[in-house]
Amino acid sequence: MRALLLVLVVASSDACAQVYRWVEGGTVHYSNEAPPANVKASKLDIEARPGPASPDTQDCYTVRCQGERMEERIARRDQSDARIAAERIASTPARPHGLEFRKYISLSRGMSEGEMLGIAGSPDLVFRDRSFKTYTYLPTPADPFTTTIVLVNGRINEIDRARKF
Repeated sequence: MRALLLVLVVASSDACAQVYRWVEGGTVHYSNEAPPANVKASKLDIEARPGPASPDTQDCYTVRCQGERMEERIARRDQSDARIAAERIASTPARPHGLEFRKYISLSRGMSEGEMLGIAGSPDLVFRDRSFKTYTYLPTPADPFTTTIVLVNGRINEIDRARKF
């Protein structure tokens, strides 16, 4: 019985809450607490109980709940930004690594494809046709030559090195 009485007293105190309005130093103040004693205040007919929460707040209108949800949104945004950055990096083409002159002079006609790849490394571009492959090593600032190697039946048939810029 006492618990029911306590609930009724608390509920009625919320319903009877008052909102005060007063002007002090040119600034308008609103509060549900009584203003200072030396200030003339007026009572407003406003229901001071908290209203229903907005759909965005998910039935929690405290600053703590909203802060927690904001942290979750920030974490999701950071994950999304990281995923987008990783996709952007993955989609960027690899920088050309070219073919140094020392490696170029080590190549010779008739050398097998495996020997050539062992000396020169992987090419920047590869073109394959039925009977031949063309490996291209693009120019770099350190080595401004484009090297094209044509392989026929797995053996070097032609080596071309030209300055492109």
